Amino acid sequence: MRPLPPVLRRLAPWTGALLAIYLTFNFGATGAGSSPAEKLTPAAGTPETPYSQSELVSAGRRLFLMNCAHCHASDATGDEGPDLHGVRKSEARLAALIENGVKGEMPKFGAKLSHTEVQALVAFIRSL
Repeated sequence: MRPLPPVLRRLAPWTGALLAIYLTFNFGATGAGSSPAEKLTPAAGTPETPYSQSELVSAGRRLFLMNCAHCHASDATGDEGPDLHGVRKSEARLAALIENGVKGEMPKFGAKLSHTEVQALVAFIRSL
């Protein structure tokens, strides 16, 4: 086995602390799996929509504040991005825009957010 390069040897003692900081900032204090949409509990008897509408809207609002408010404003009235009140796009189109972004205008969130989280954001936008 090859020895570590000097740069990595100096960082080795800090690896655990750096990993803990990374996990805290990216996944919250409780570790992986603590995103707002993942905290939802399935509602009984609704396999096609496992979460109640109010749970989705609530999780969507938290996700919106974390990911979207810096461009669309915290009340979604628009700032750098457009006002999202009364959007007339289908839910599928909204989900596609969130996942794929808009070239030169909005980043892609498909790699960052799960399908459930995207649906929660769509539910929040619809509730405006």
